Amino acid sequence: MKRPVGFAYASGVTDKGRIGSVALTAAIHVGAILALVAALNQRAVVNTLHMIEVAIDAPRELPSSPPPPPPALLKPTPPVAIIPEFTVQQPAAVPPPSITTVPQVVTAPASAPARVAPPVAAIHAVPDTALKARMGTHTLPPYPPISVRLNEQGTTLMEVAIAPQGHVADCRIVTSSSSERLDQAGCDFVKTHWRWDAPTVDGKPVAAKTRVSVRWDLRNAK
Repeated sequence: MKRPVGFAYASGVTDKGRIGSVALTAAIHVGAILALVAALNQRAVVNTLHMIEVAIDAPRELPSSPPPPPPALLKPTPPVAIIPEFTVQQPAAVPPPSITTVPQVVTAPASAPARVAPPVAAIHAVPDTALKARMGTHTLPPYPPISVRLNEQGTTLMEVAIAPQGHVADCRIVTSSSSERLDQAGCDFVKTHWRWDAPTVDGKPVAAKTRVSVRWDLRNAK
């Protein structure tokens, strides 16, 4: 059985109104929830700002007494230099050593007989005969060629020791001719060529000493 047209129309209008009221109710609830949430958020923000202001404006508590001073630091004790003490002992005075000179006696070895030099000392005893030169042997020595070229001249005074045999055992320059070459030539010639008759004591020839001179003159040079 079909519904009447008027009833059907009224039923459709009623359904539409019911849906609209439900939608409006839902919108109101949503708006209320959003408003509540917004209010809660705004209140939370205000509370946070108020707490910040209170924290900023809150007076700082000043300490009732000043803090104790820091403990004094103990300064380290400066190092002390330890100087060692030395005791210098002065040596006892030692008397200077006494010097005793002991003459040394030199003895010739038993295997080698001691050489005895011919006596050339002055004659102490009075000779029986005096020293006599063999004039034939006392000639002038030859002039050294180098001394001639260098124009060397002068007088050489010599002391000669005469052996008992009459030859010259030793020759010593007493006064130089200012030329060593001339002096040496004079001594060599006298020892080689000049001869004497030695003095005698108790009939025996003895050694003697005498002085002789050679005059070097370029006019006599050959």
